[in-house]
Amino acid sequence: MKTRYKILIGVGLTTAIGATTAFVGSKAIIDKVSRYRKRLAVKSFVKDKLHGNQKALELVDQLSDTDVNNLLSTADQLNHLKDKLGAHTDNLPEMMDDLRQTLMAYATKVKERL
Repeated sequence: MKTRYKILIGVGLTTAIGATTAFVGSKAIIDKVSRYRKRLAVKSFVKDKLHGNQKALELVDQLSDTDVNNLLSTADQLNHLKDKLGAHTDNLPEMMDDLRQTLMAYATKVKERL
């Protein structure tokens, strides 16, 4: 085999190994950054809702990644439920006014019969 082919094979193998390493390494880095961002989201929630309670922040540091994911999914479900209820309660004042008018009309009818 000529030296030129040996060099091309060596460069090709080096490139393939480098690309594989970069792909695997980038996936690991992306996973690590994702876990870090989720933990920061939970810490931010604790700071906002629990007024930066030190014990709660220390507890967040001790949680496993699974626990952090469970907390975030629960928070998402609660926000979804809050949004869902919010859509129904937007017209609550009009509903109460209609109910009041209906009850007043009914009371007037009952009063007239007596």
